[in-house]
Amino acid sequence: MSSTVLKHKRATLERIEKYISEIYFTDVNLFGRVDVNTPVPCKLFRSIAEKQTYQNFEGIKNGGFAHITEGEKFKPLWSQHWVKVVIPASLCAVENLYLHWDVSGAESMVCDEDGNVIQGMSHKRKEVKIHGHQSVGQDISLFIQVSCTGLFGAGLNGMINPPNPNQTYNLNKAHLFVRDPAKYEVYMDLSVLYEIAKESDDKTSLCYDALYTANDMINVITLNNHSPESYQQALAIGRNLLQRESNCGSSRDTIHAIGNCHIDSAWLWPYRETIRKVARSWSTTISMFEAGMPFNFAGSQVVQFSWVKQYYPKLFSALKAQVGKGNFTPVGGSWVEMDTNIPNAESMIRQFLYGQKFYREEFGVHSDILWLPDTFGYSGQLPQIMQICDIKYFLSQKLSWNLTNTFPHHTFIWKGIDQSKVLAHFPPGDTYESELKIKDVLKTVTNNKDKGRTHDQMLLFGHGDGGGGPTPEMIDRLDRISSISGMPQIVRSTPQKFFATVEKSSKMLCEWWGELYFELHRGTYTTHAKLKESNRVAEFWMTDIEFLASLDLNNLLGCSKIEEMWKAILFNQFHDILPGSAIEQVFIDAMEDYTNLLKLYNEEWEQIRAAILPDTKSFVVNPYNWPRTQVLTMNEDEEVLVEVPATYIGPVSLATTPNKAGAFVLEDGICLCNNVIKVIFSLEGRLKSLIHKPTGRECLETGSFGNRFVIFDDIPLFWDAWDVMEYHVETRQEFHPKSIQVVESGPLRASVKISVPLGEHGDLTLIATVVTETPYVSFKADVSWRAAHKFLKVEFPLSVSATEAQYEIQSGLVSRPTHANTSWDSAKFEVSGHKWAYLGEPDFGVGLLSKSKYGYSAKHNCLTLSLLRSTKAPDGNADMDDHVIEYAVYPNSGPLYTSKIVQHSINFNHPLLLHTSSHNDRSVPRSKPALSPARLVNKTSLRVSSEDVVVQAIKKAEDGKGQIVRLYEPYGKSVFNVSVSHDLLKQAFCINAVERESSKSELPTKGNEVGPLRFKPFEIKTIYLELNLADDMTNGSSCKKAKLNDE
Repeated sequence: MSSTVLKHKRATLERIEKYISEIYFTDVNLFGRVDVNTPVPCKLFRSIAEKQTYQNFEGIKNGGFAHITEGEKFKPLWSQHWVKVVIPASLCAVENLYLHWDVSGAESMVCDEDGNVIQGMSHKRKEVKIHGHQSVGQDISLFIQVSCTGLFGAGLNGMINPPNPNQTYNLNKAHLFVRDPAKYEVYMDLSVLYEIAKESDDKTSLCYDALYTANDMINVITLNNHSPESYQQALAIGRNLLQRESNCGSSRDTIHAIGNCHIDSAWLWPYRETIRKVARSWSTTISMFEAGMPFNFAGSQVVQFSWVKQYYPKLFSALKAQVGKGNFTPVGGSWVEMDTNIPNAESMIRQFLYGQKFYREEFGVHSDILWLPDTFGYSGQLPQIMQICDIKYFLSQKLSWNLTNTFPHHTFIWKGIDQSKVLAHFPPGDTYESELKIKDVLKTVTNNKDKGRTHDQMLLFGHGDGGGGPTPEMIDRLDRISSISGMPQIVRSTPQKFFATVEKSSKMLCEWWGELYFELHRGTYTTHAKLKESNRVAEFWMTDIEFLASLDLNNLLGCSKIEEMWKAILFNQFHDILPGSAIEQVFIDAMEDYTNLLKLYNEEWEQIRAAILPDTKSFVVNPYNWPRTQVLTMNEDEEVLVEVPATYIGPVSLATTPNKAGAFVLEDGICLCNNVIKVIFSLEGRLKSLIHKPTGRECLETGSFGNRFVIFDDIPLFWDAWDVMEYHVETRQEFHPKSIQVVESGPLRASVKISVPLGEHGDLTLIATVVTETPYVSFKADVSWRAAHKFLKVEFPLSVSATEAQYEIQSGLVSRPTHANTSWDSAKFEVSGHKWAYLGEPDFGVGLLSKSKYGYSAKHNCLTLSLLRSTKAPDGNADMDDHVIEYAVYPNSGPLYTSKIVQHSINFNHPLLLHTSSHNDRSVPRSKPALSPARLVNKTSLRVSSEDVVVQAIKKAEDGKGQIVRLYEPYGKSVFNVSVSHDLLKQAFCINAVERESSKSELPTKGNEVGPLRFKPFEIKTIYLELNLADDMTNGSSCKKAKLNDE
């Protein structure tokens, strides 16, 4: 330089910024010179075919087209439209030719003339490179499918608002340009240098090295009038810093850069659009691999792989090739990235069973990493479920969103409620969609909360949520960042390499015990009540149908629909469907899935019944390991008390009891009672007394009423369907009953009907019932709900003092504080639970049972069940409907672990049903003989010796050769000397939950008995029973069995 100027950092930074700006001075700056429009335009034609799907590509290609120009409009919302773009033959030999494509933010998918998907485009990526035609002198045609949606749907006046049905997308730009490679390289160098100068500590020389280097590059280009030579000189100046000999960074820290593309399987768009999003995003990544760009991509959610296989077979073949080369890594192993608060344990196991099965069959791999970057909190039972499904590692980042407390670790050992341990990592960049900016790189190191314990961190890059994935610019940035001396070492890596490195090199990692409670999105335990109810009912359906199907020991029925049924349930447990945080169309689709599921269930049920119970006109199913006594409706209107043995399928037996339920009108109220409880309501219908008769103890707080219906204002800071804020409790309004009347007075059932007006928010009619031989009072509320931003709950102030309440989770329980001593305690003002919550002293407690609800709270001595919300975004009609809500209050003497609350909550949720048959066996193939009910439907065929453990599932083994019995310990205590017996037992094995052959270990047996077995606290144990089958029943099934070995 001819002179030296003392540079002001801010002014120099802004000079660099403006020189590469997409907005300012583009007529003279570098950004405006990189790409030059071609003098010859492309030609545009719009398909007039009736069917605009990719699956109709040949029809599109060979069908009619109409000429269009820029400004063409596309509508309605969610529709598809094909456009043919013709590139003139005169440009076919031009190097670095690109198409700029902008449909006002709509997503598009580019295909070649053979229907091969090339890449996706959106507002995040608006260009596609044109590759020359093999036949010189011919035009090139691209076919672009325009989807009338953006990356984040089409919210009206806001991203998370309900979609705008009148949304129109305009073709703003469709032109060809040529990119100057040297100018582009300088542009990328300057972009990285600018970021280093801006984000680095200005006390370091690297900050000013980058600042002065970028300034010198601009000067040399400007002083040489932007000549071609000036760009080469500028590149040399920049590479002097960007490729300076490195000592592997400024510290021992290593950043593992991994491409990814989080795609919500349904959210602000329906799942049908997600199928296209996956194709657009993954084809982009595969095209980058095929172009030789060096990086690794992690793809999760097995259902998305299955969609590509089903709808885009050519793309799937290309994907499999990249998996084989080690570029594209299937991770996660779960069917979807599921919610982990609401699904039961068996559902979570099936996520891995069917997910890993697909990975094994299609790619020959088993993922040992659970990949849940965006799920709303993580159950304390998840580490054990991971372990028993052969998963060692856990990745997330969602707790970085915590509103109250900062989670103290990024790399740690996560210990489940049963003491199972997994290695967990939360990328310190607090994102899964980095663009590989310097800010993200530096934050990954400086924000690490486990410095000194580990020196390896993961950085996930690629556009996400709505899809997109990595871009060439990100890879170009990675090339530069990875070689800068003074920066942390950044390497291209894979999830497996990262976790293996951490496992080997890290030391003194801290442990976190129990649940990873998410201090946000607490409203998702309640939003969209009917969907949550359908999920729970479906989970119980599967318990019954699999128990029944397990009796078809020789697979005489062939392929069943059970896997198909499970996959429908598993898909709708995705973390934006089941929690209730998606648009209305997603829930319409989900409820249709449950309707179809019920149809499949009935078909499967009848086929199995006709085969194994051909002569039985009516029967009950009890898949659990305790006998049950229940009032059952016979012959449509006759109610009887029945007794049913444990693990039983067969006719019912009538029971007798001297105990009766009754309803009595008192001077100041109405009393319902049986031999266990006495309930008194006021003349208006307020619950004023609940007495546990064996102890004489009053369960309600002195001077307080129970069963209080309360409504709160429910206006969160932003995430409407997701969040309920702590300040909502300050807006409490109680709504009192107005009338009560007796509707049943015994002897089997006694009940009253109570009216509770909710003002402008709706109406509530309540039936309170006491049943003979049942130790709880149940409530059934019919609610017509028409509120807006209100939250309905029911409260029970109890005469119990405890610093913690217990809540059922998957195959276990978790204790949470009833106080707000610390910020961690106070943040748990709304929590999730499954079928019950419990507040107890050492010798007495009260349980709150729920039939379809998952949101609870416990403050001091008051247990509260969350019933309904009324959010308006992203679904403007969420929960605006009539609802049936059932819950019960269960007092008991003694400690929790002797209460049998687990058994009672299952009985309450899953009452015995009397199944009848039309005796129509035409659905059963005549070539398959009926099984012998005398042999297979014997109430003593399968027995579990102890009620201290609980049957979770009884099913056919996946290999078709045995029977699976899955048991768990529910209360957190050791249980000894448990035995499982089967009349046809040959031998037994302990096996992992995904039933891998290599996990089998033989169990001790004696005669037809397996055991003795020990269960550790909260342990889930899967037992494989190999049975002796009759010689004349060995024809087996022609169905292809899952490949469950470790090949």
